[in-house]
Amino acid sequence: MPIREPAVHRALEGLVDRTGRTLVIVGTPETGKTALLSQLRASIEGAFGRVVTIEGTYRGRSVPFGALEGLGRPSLDPDGAATEGIEPPEASAGIAPMAPVPIAPESIGRSRRRDGRVRTTFLGEATRTRGPPARIPDEFWEGLLPEFRGEEAHPVALFVDEAALFDTESREFVLDLSRRARHRPFLITISLDASASAAAVWEEALLGRTDVDWVRLGPPTPDPREVARLGELLTGLAPGALRLLGYLTLLGGEASVVSLARIAHLSVGQLREAVRPAVAVGLVRLRDDRAAVPDAASVPVLEGLFAENDRRRWHREVAEGLHALSAEPPLPRRIEIAHHYLASAQDAVAMARLFEAAEFSLGLLEYDQATRLLSEAIGCLGSLPPAERLGVEPEMHLMNARALFCSGCPVEAEAELREGVDGALRAGTSSADLASWLEPILPALQAIGPRPGVATTLVELAERLHDAEMIEPEVLLEMLLPTYDVERHLPARSHAEALRAAQNAHRLRERHLQALGLFAMGVARVPASGAELHQAERFLRASRYLLRDSRRWELDYIAGEFECRVLERQGKFDQALTLRRQSVAALERARLPSVDLFHRVGVARILLNRGDTALADEPLARAARLADHMHLFPPAPALLELWLLEGRRDAIAGGVAAARERFSALVDLPPTLSLPRFRAEAMLRLALLEQAVGRPEEARRHAERLEGSELLAVLPEPVRGWLHELPARAAASQHGGAPLPGTSEPPAPVELKRREQRGH
Repeated sequence: MPIREPAVHRALEGLVDRTGRTLVIVGTPETGKTALLSQLRASIEGAFGRVVTIEGTYRGRSVPFGALEGLGRPSLDPDGAATEGIEPPEASAGIAPMAPVPIAPESIGRSRRRDGRVRTTFLGEATRTRGPPARIPDEFWEGLLPEFRGEEAHPVALFVDEAALFDTESREFVLDLSRRARHRPFLITISLDASASAAAVWEEALLGRTDVDWVRLGPPTPDPREVARLGELLTGLAPGALRLLGYLTLLGGEASVVSLARIAHLSVGQLREAVRPAVAVGLVRLRDDRAAVPDAASVPVLEGLFAENDRRRWHREVAEGLHALSAEPPLPRRIEIAHHYLASAQDAVAMARLFEAAEFSLGLLEYDQATRLLSEAIGCLGSLPPAERLGVEPEMHLMNARALFCSGCPVEAEAELREGVDGALRAGTSSADLASWLEPILPALQAIGPRPGVATTLVELAERLHDAEMIEPEVLLEMLLPTYDVERHLPARSHAEALRAAQNAHRLRERHLQALGLFAMGVARVPASGAELHQAERFLRASRYLLRDSRRWELDYIAGEFECRVLERQGKFDQALTLRRQSVAALERARLPSVDLFHRVGVARILLNRGDTALADEPLARAARLADHMHLFPPAPALLELWLLEGRRDAIAGGVAAARERFSALVDLPPTLSLPRFRAEAMLRLALLEQAVGRPEEARRHAERLEGSELLAVLPEPVRGWLHELPARAAASQHGGAPLPGTSEPPAPVELKRREQRGH
């Protein structure tokens, strides 16, 4: 049975793309929680990763870290001495074992058994009833990092079972690991029993974190005795009372008397009289102007007891009644109405309501919700006549592709993008209509960056559209290819792709297509210098003028981001900062987080290069929330630069460990999931950091790795000689966080004198 939950798809996709998440699965017993966890575990073990399971016990609650013994257990030699490495439990067949966690001898905690033997617990800490052990999370993390590095690197998944039973220290340990997981292929899955009061502690600790996904499962399997009791009560009800109880149940067990009367086409007085038999046997309670099923747990049981034909008819009547109550309902009510229609029949009406709700969800940036609604709407397509289906199916698939790209499911999104374009070609859709469906996807495609699969898909689709002489949608897809080639540091390919886009755009006279051709020519010249960089500025400004004139706002915002890059390369930092801040305000109103993210990162970059570290905190925090909201994975350019800038900020502030983690996360990415400019800069900064903290061997290793690769050519020319001057350069590098030459204005004479006096 396939896993359909978007959050679970994201978790698996993140492991493939070398990023981690924290996934919380909440449900009461018998809700399918165990089955979902088993599916997830099997997917990870069978494909590419190693799984560790830890279980909470009542005994473990009194022992700090007692519940975490499954992560690593010390072994005792025959003489009773604790080993210096913590060996893990046996891994599943075919899964690489975890390396022993190195523990310095002086950090091993010991206590004596009654027989005089040494006793140790998790990570060598002695058993005790209070007081957190020192440095344990850091030591465990350092021992785990080798699993994520080198040719043998592999993802790791940590399954926390019955987490509500954990002691405080164990819970804090898992929370600490969850904060580190984002930059490594490390998935933490926490299973919560919603009926346990201790689950609220985990909810309080994790709710609001944008790097945490939640899966809330439905009601449990009912008790057969309760099913029999309610069935007997329903048997004796009059048809009118049964129908009203059915409406109330399908409305979730509670509704206003007025709404219920409108749905039933009765007056309030008639409603009270008709429902009296259900009130008499305790199935309905009337209080003031509200009607409710007294026991909320019996609502799903009652729904399952109604005859299927009755239930379908009542769903339709409830949907029509709710729609009549509000001409312009809010989104939650639209979704409710759509699902009532869907429960009644998978027909054209249900499809239209689901599609409408999905459009509203996308407008409110509720991507997971939009994906679910569109999947349900696509499931209704079979009810349409073939000719009518051909006309609406491509638009649905392309809208679903947009939602999936924004909800962290790029593989599924690629398939939907192909299906949408293929369907449009089969249906003979007009070039203008297909272009109007593709255009809203472009900001998301720009944000996710040059993923190999996406780039290949765009090239193939552009060629198919060219063969079909659908030039407008072809140019829309082609405008992204130079941006991908620029990010991959492939100048010859970016120029070739830009020229092709410009030539195709020239075949049509629409202003916005001419603008896209100019945009492609400008983007291909962004990495250049001198006259070519000046040409890039002219191309991009002309492109923006034409796009604004044709009211293509989304495309204009994308072009604006590249214009800011050109201004920065020209040294016009004040102008670039002003333009970026203006764009941020406009993008917030336009609800375009995919482009907003680039500008937030750009603002933070300029501020850090100016030395305004404190001012950079706000745009960095906002950029991190946007990246998490869009569930971006490497090689998304804005995400990789966000990691780099966070590392620089931490390095400048003296947070060496945090800076090392950010820089090394970029360096350890496989080439297909990295971008040369970020990988090269992170490698250089890591060498400077290690040299600055007195680890010259590590610094030399990173420098040699950089010097022996093609990445050296990506760095600015004045920086390439730094690898032979590491001791001198590291002293003034602020642990590798200082700006590189050419990325900020030279300091004013007075400031320069102050820096010289401070030894900088």
